[in-house]
Amino acid sequence: MTKEDNSQTNTIVGPSTVVQGNLDVKGSVLVYGTILGDVRSNGQVRTAKDSVIKGAVVAQEAVIDGELEGSLTTKGRATLGHSAKMVGELRAQLLVIEEGAQYSGKCKMDGAKIKSVSEAGDGSVAKDGHAKEGKAAKADSSG
Repeated sequence: MTKEDNSQTNTIVGPSTVVQGNLDVKGSVLVYGTILGDVRSNGQVRTAKDSVIKGAVVAQEAVIDGELEGSLTTKGRATLGHSAKMVGELRAQLLVIEEGAQYSGKCKMDGAKIKSVSEAGDGSVAKDGHAKEGKAAKADSSG
């Protein structure tokens, strides 16, 4: 975590802190400890590697590097970092899952709607339901 990241943080839950109950924060929150309850923020919720949250997280955006057992809802980006362990429902406009992250649950993306998705012959995906030109056309004609 850089110095710049800490300057944008309004609330810090320390590594030896256990919060039993809901946490409502105006601004951003950084969690190193344990929260047994829901976390709501109109900014960013960021969790460190050894942190634990058992409850719902609702925020503008979230970066999860610890354990989260519950739901995660963001209006913007949700990032599951390489040390994240999440079990529960995830809803975000944009989702980033780093290599090494563990996730089990349902996910709903609220971003741009995709009318249909089809496999192109070269392994790429077309958003409009039509195969991309080139390799896909050859693959289709070879039968």
